Amino acid sequence: MSKTSPQPALSRTQKKPRVRLQRDAKLAVLLFFLGWVMSYADRQLITLALPYIGEDLSLTPTQQGMLISAFFVTYAIVQIPGGILVDKVGAKRTAVTGVLAWSVFTVATGTAGSFAVMLAIRALFGIGEGVYPAASVKAVAERTSSEQRMTATGWMYSSNAVGTIVAAVAGAALIGAIGWQGAFFILGAVGVLVAVAIGFFLPNARADSTAAIEVEEQSDSMITSKDLFRSPALWGHVAMFFGYGVVAWGMSAWVPSYLVDARGIPLGVVATAAVIPVLAGGVASVLGGRLVDRLGGRHRLIIIPGMLASIVTLAMMTQELPVPVFVTLIGLLSFFSGMCYMPVFSSPVRGLPTAVVGTAYATISTGSQVGGILTPTIMGVVVENVSWEAAFGVLIAGCVICLVAAMLVPRGPEEFFATFTRRQTVTPDGA
Repeated sequence: MSKTSPQPALSRTQKKPRVRLQRDAKLAVLLFFLGWVMSYADRQLITLALPYIGEDLSLTPTQQGMLISAFFVTYAIVQIPGGILVDKVGAKRTAVTGVLAWSVFTVATGTAGSFAVMLAIRALFGIGEGVYPAASVKAVAERTSSEQRMTATGWMYSSNAVGTIVAAVAGAALIGAIGWQGAFFILGAVGVLVAVAIGFFLPNARADSTAAIEVEEQSDSMITSKDLFRSPALWGHVAMFFGYGVVAWGMSAWVPSYLVDARGIPLGVVATAAVIPVLAGGVASVLGGRLVDRLGGRHRLIIIPGMLASIVTLAMMTQELPVPVFVTLIGLLSFFSGMCYMPVFSSPVRGLPTAVVGTAYATISTGSQVGGILTPTIMGVVVENVSWEAAFGVLIAGCVICLVAAMLVPRGPEEFFATFTRRQTVTPDGA
């Protein structure tokens, strides 16, 4: 017997007035904001310490690069299993375990005395961090209404910019004062304190957090992880975030080298200028989250103009421009693309029951991680064999992928949710 599809909740959602985040939601955002600050500070610290680590452990440039890659490989691999774990054992327990684990491995980084040991530690570090994204998003989703969800998540993710700056300022100061080993000890210890804070002070989930769209009382249908993995709509969002990741990771990996190698800009100037796109991206993630909530989760209204503006900006960056103009364009690109960050997740996070939000978020997040693995290498090959201008074309291709995927997936949370209920109507019990 076919299951009855729930009535669309769009009209109810549109009529609800905009409300401010409640105290419990604000506290949850603050706690996971701090967790993300430590996540980015810990993972960025090694890039600052790498020259000293290489000297002390007698590492080749290839081995130093492998230490960075070890994190990204395990971080990407664990995304989907981590999301499933979050949905099975709970966001709070998984988050606390993840923060404790990566903090312990941050401390352990300072004790490594050989390349093999360091490589293993950084791979384990990636596993600890890999379960945190889904846990943090699910925890915030359980403590906010659907109308606030992307706003709250946007504030949480503005921490990425703060963490990067903390690593650049505090990390560099610590390395200079107490050495790279001591810097890892300090950041790891602070991470343990953050894990304890989440464990003790995270408020309970909302009583009405079981569904993002209030439809479960109208239907006995349940969405499972298997339903998610068979959903073309979800994989469309994965493609969207892959395109976004191509732009984000390509910029962070190669723009500094372009400025130093192709334009002859001193590294110190490049490091200072790097603050501009970091801050622009942080502001954009907050604005993108607030705006997509105001628009009822309709991501196309932000992603389409955002990616079109990014394409225009990248096309301008291929020209021989004065360095101040080029740096300004980097900031604009970070802002335009950063506005698309939260909207990529809006339909799944707002439209799905929170019981599967962890798995959905982690699956989509994997798209960006794949982009992070592939893009730096592809751009390096293009730079070596063609030109820098052609390498920026790789970033434009990422914008196009995100843009096309945004136009193909359902336009909002209700339509996204309806794709699952229609499937259940046609194939009872998800068979």
